[in-house]
Amino acid sequence: MMFKKPKRFTVVTGKGRSSISSLNAVDKAMIDASIGELNLIKVSSVLPEGIEKKDEIHAEVGELVPAVLSESTGEDEEIAAGVAWGFRKDKKGGYVMEMSSSSESIDLGEFENELENRLNDMGDSRDVDLVEVGSRCEKMVVGEDESGCVIAGLVFLP
Repeated sequence: MMFKKPKRFTVVTGKGRSSISSLNAVDKAMIDASIGELNLIKVSSVLPEGIEKKDEIHAEVGELVPAVLSESTGEDEEIAAGVAWGFRKDKKGGYVMEMSSSSESIDLGEFENELENRLNDMGDSRDVDLVEVGSRCEKMVVGEDESGCVIAGLVFLP
């Protein structure tokens, strides 16, 4: 098995702007989120049993790190990205939901409510109740002569 079951996770957000390209904006957003020196591997949205939330990342430069990521890029608009997480009431793990949006105007409170509703629907689909639900969102207004990126991620740690 390439990866061991993660024991911890952390949640990050970041934003970046670039007059060069949207990829440069993504890179700057990753740096802002403290994950710009990691090789992220996209995974789906299941928290293993016994996992704990931590506030810091301890990983080496270039390390392969699994993550659930939400990313929004754009030009001349408002963009948002977020993740929500919750634990099963029966203590058998939990779930993560990611969401992104772009439009002329984004109400971050409504965005966060929709994100948490989507997470709770994941629990409903499995006939389990979720507790200790949390979310983290980021938004920004991007000017017309630049590219912008916001990211939100749940990063799994050993």
